Order: sequence, then structure tokens, then C-alpha cells
Amino acid sequence: MFLAWFEANKIYPLGKDLTYCEYPRHFVWMADRREWKPRKIGVSIGRLTYIPPGSEELYYLRLLVNYQKGCCNYDNIKTVNGFIHQTYKESCYAMGLLADDKEFIDAIIESSDLAPGIQLGRLFVTLLLMNTMSRPDEVRNKTCKLLSDDILYQKRKEFSLPGINFYFLIIYNL
Repeated sequence: MFLAWFEANKIYPLGKDLTYCEYPRHFVWMADRREWKPRKIGVSIGRLTYIPPGSEELYYLRLLVNYQKGCCNYDNIKTVNGFIHQTYKESCYAMGLLADDKEFIDAIIESSDLAPGIQLGRLFVTLLLMNTMSRPDEVRNKTCKLLSDDILYQKRKEFSLPGINFYFLIIYNL
């Protein structure tokens, strides 16, 4: 049905103004011929199967077909403002469909006043396991100093070298 949507958009001008979800209102799926045909009477409501956010690109593809109209191929789905993005996730960001993970960054920053780096690291892992962070690498990069805060202290204590300073730089540059 999905690939036939591409083909129908090439044939029918009406399809250029419809998302994949809107298609059943104006078109009928002909299962025996595996194609969409314009609807002559009646109306139908289109529904998409639930896909959890942890499915990554499949989830973002599903999100985009709710907004992109008249797509004739996969690149059309990833095109936002005339630019073809490499992934569906990037396209979702470009369309403003995804949050910027600021709430996760703020949570780690607020917790840093009360907790050492090792506990912040555990908080970060907990947030990762929730599988709701859009860009975990960006959250890590923006909170790296806080997450690795007590590594230098722990190593100084472990090696009984209170003046050692290079370890944090190695960790930060990794």
C-alpha cells in the first residue's frame, strides 16, 4: 500500500495535496490489483500502525508521512524546504517535529548541584533507558563536564596523586 501511494501520486493530481493518512478519504485500496484508485462514493478514515520511538528511523518515517504530501519516492519524504536530508530523523528535526532534548540537559544541570558526577552518570543512563531522548550524543556533549566531574577526583584518590590533571583532558577529548 505504501509503495503504491508513491505510484498513485505520480498518476493522480489530487494525490499531490494529500498525506499518506489522508489518502483513504479520497482513494480506495484495490487489494487485488495492489493500487489506489480515486474514491467515487463514501469516506474512509486512514490509520497507521503504532511504532514505538525506539524503532528509530521507522518511527521517524511514520511521523513524516503524517505531514509530507504528494511524495513519489523516499527522498521526497526526507525533503524539507527543498533540501534532502540523509535520515528521516534529520527531516523531523528540520520540520520542527522533534524536541531538542533541553529538558534532559536541564535535568542533569539542575542535579549537578546536589549530586557528584557518578550519580549524574547514573541519571544519564536512566534517561537513556527511557528511550525518549532524541539526540543522546548531543545531551552527553552538552553535559560532559558535569558527567565526568568526579573522575579526576576519584583517580587522584585512587593513585594518591593530588596534583594529577591530565586525566580529565583525555576523557573529555574522547
